[in-house]
Amino acid sequence: MSESFFLEAEDPLAAALERARSLSRSLPAEPAAVDAAYASVLDLVASDDAALWSTLAAEHVSILCSAGLLSAAATRCGQYLASERAVVRLPLLLERAQVRSESGAHASAAADAAEIRRAAGAGLDSVDHARLRRVEGLAAVDRDTAMRYLAESRDVFRSLGDAASAAVVEADLRLLAARDGSEQATSDILAEPADTTETSIPRALTRALALRNQYRYEEALQVVLTALASDRLDDALRLPVLEELVALLVALRRGKALKALSGVLETLLRPGGSVEGTEPPAQRFSRTLLNAVRLVADGEVGQARADLDAVRELAASDRDRAYWHLVSGEVALAAFKRQQVEGRFAATVTDLVAAAELAEANQFLEVRIRALRVLGEAYELMKLPDLASECWATAHALEEDLVARQLSDEIRATLLEDIPNEHDERIRVAAERATSGPGEAHAATAVAATIVAMESARGAAILGRVAPDAERQLRRLPPPTDGAAAWTWLRTIADATRRDEAVWIMHARPHRVHHGIVGRGLVHHVDVPANRRRLEKLVEELRKQCNEIRLRQPEGRARVAGLIDQLAAEIGVDTVLGLVPRRIKRLVVVAGGVLSDIPLAALPITNGNEEGHEEQVPILCRFALSDLPCLSIRPLLHQRSDANRGSRSLLVSAFKGTDDPTRKVKRRKVLTKASPEDFEQELARTPYCRVRILGHGQSDPGDATRTWLQFAGTKTERDGRIPPNRFQKAALSACGTLILGACESGMAQRVGRDERTGFVRAGLHAGAASVVAARWVTEVSITAALLDRFEDYLRYLPRDVALRRAQLDIRDGRAALPAEIPEPGHPAWWACWTLYGDSGHQVGAPILRASARVPVHVLRRLSRPVRQTE
Repeated sequence: MSESFFLEAEDPLAAALERARSLSRSLPAEPAAVDAAYASVLDLVASDDAALWSTLAAEHVSILCSAGLLSAAATRCGQYLASERAVVRLPLLLERAQVRSESGAHASAAADAAEIRRAAGAGLDSVDHARLRRVEGLAAVDRDTAMRYLAESRDVFRSLGDAASAAVVEADLRLLAARDGSEQATSDILAEPADTTETSIPRALTRALALRNQYRYEEALQVVLTALASDRLDDALRLPVLEELVALLVALRRGKALKALSGVLETLLRPGGSVEGTEPPAQRFSRTLLNAVRLVADGEVGQARADLDAVRELAASDRDRAYWHLVSGEVALAAFKRQQVEGRFAATVTDLVAAAELAEANQFLEVRIRALRVLGEAYELMKLPDLASECWATAHALEEDLVARQLSDEIRATLLEDIPNEHDERIRVAAERATSGPGEAHAATAVAATIVAMESARGAAILGRVAPDAERQLRRLPPPTDGAAAWTWLRTIADATRRDEAVWIMHARPHRVHHGIVGRGLVHHVDVPANRRRLEKLVEELRKQCNEIRLRQPEGRARVAGLIDQLAAEIGVDTVLGLVPRRIKRLVVVAGGVLSDIPLAALPITNGNEEGHEEQVPILCRFALSDLPCLSIRPLLHQRSDANRGSRSLLVSAFKGTDDPTRKVKRRKVLTKASPEDFEQELARTPYCRVRILGHGQSDPGDATRTWLQFAGTKTERDGRIPPNRFQKAALSACGTLILGACESGMAQRVGRDERTGFVRAGLHAGAASVVAARWVTEVSITAALLDRFEDYLRYLPRDVALRRAQLDIRDGRAALPAEIPEPGHPAWWACWTLYGDSGHQVGAPILRASARVPVHVLRRLSRPVRQTE
């Protein structure tokens, strides 16, 4: 099809052509100059030489296309084909097909190829046939046909000795194989040099696809961002680059960046001056999908559905179809939420299943994850919790695998914290229904369903580690989707609370913290914005600061106080506890994950004083606190507590008798310099209702082998260490109160992502009804004074009230402490102590004991001098 021509050296046309070709070899330095130079060449062609004019016009378009200037090439080609001089059209049609193919407009390119074959017939030469076969291969919908056409094009180029063109087609074949998920093709693409300064935009997109096949989204994002910032990015390729960018931002959960980009995308997808409906189909399709998502957010679901249906046929690839089904499923789900029409679910499930299947077949992991999460929500609303959990768990596993493939710790940490598990999703769905459902009665059952979902998240993770034998009997929670049953369950919980008591249950989702308050005639659900990752950082910093060296320095204590204030503000504690009536004096806390590590007793709340003025005081000043692993275990622990009442106690000390800082107590047996074997054998011989362990402890949240309680060693110090898995085998089934007087005994290791286990859980697993333990390193003299007072109060007060009184004695200076302890009322000294488990009485007949002991205790307390604090 190409025509040869000869020009005299003195011909001005020859000089102009030589200048244009010379400039073309300097691209991309002077693309505008090259374009202008070729335009000048065409102006010099004689008006009657149509063949030469068409040949040079085609060369002009080809040069622009080879330089990556696809928009300029398309514009020039359109101008030339519309010119009266375009008598010989086939060379220009061939170039237009090439430009359209490179721009991704494959349907139009295929139409051009068909027109050329009809016009040329058998006169098409081998080069042009190979070029058209490549265009037809890239446009083919059937993958086998595409591979066959491309292989034919490559082989023709090889037979003609055109190695460069054959290599280009070979790269096309690798790209198609990579899109099919071929690991070999993906590896071959990534094995090529990655010098982005020399990489063309199509090659950059190919590399980003290969990286995305391996879920290396962070690296792929860097490639795409480099391409987007490149001076070589042509307007015709901006859409594919932006589509890839959006996909990667979704996969990496960069919500803020995606939101900020939405306006830019809308502008870029509709070029200035164009009228809606006249833009290219690919741009119209992408613009409509983005707009549909925005319409759903604005509540215009009907318009979103109409727009989506209008562009369904424009989905030109599996990726387009996967995104269309995903957005269509989200629109159908939004329609159900607004209208509560059950029939909407069929369309929702059909679309989301199609999106997930297309995504799985084509390595579109970000689409599959999103489709599974939305599908799980649909199943949850359809009251199919098992299917919902399966979808959410699969999405969670895919995201964890995705996280492991990223480069930087920052990205991995962010993604891990942002990944919601099935419990997070279930709580989110229930909470949304609680806040948006019509009618007060519906809202009440939705609140109950939300609290049931929070309890399910707690019990599913911890019950088997505390009471494995009772787990089956205790796990009788109604499904959160059954609002009536959830409300019945919640009323049962409320009826089981004392008049002065309430349950405070919490759950942290990636960006929200949910609070539930339950008591007699009292039900509230509040969720506040809070970043779970930030909470983790604050708690980690608090642990670092709470050591004896830092706490003896004024700046260390100031830093701890500041962190406590930040934690209170982050979880909205003042707002939540402001809903609790004044009659409530005791709070049973159910919290997991990072929330279980917060020293709630020290968090400041607003409280009215005797003069009627409001002041900021620690929660401890208003409430006695206890901690439960989950509400479902409360009946079991209460049964243990009732069965294990009494005053027979055991003190186990790792120290020698002369170093033991404890007092003599009636009906207490003391083991000094006790080894682990001494401790275990004594418990096996005699049942004790109260056990106190005095020693050292260490906890390493990241390494279970470095977590232990230190007893006396038989040969070396290491022989005296008991890890949690050994401690939970101790004979503590008769123990009502286990007191762990060792540093960090309340700290624990993670189980999965959300739950922790350690000596507290081990003690409950071993049979104890309650455990008192410290969250961080404690000062020895304060520990002894606080626990001594706790045991004094325990003789006639409930456990939670006894611990509160002991902590207030330290805070208010009513305990004799060494003078060198600075600011002994600071919360860092006393807020680390927590009561886990049952909060009831330890002794039998507490009323009689109280009437006999309170006067003695009051006289004893009044006789002690009040120590002045700094």
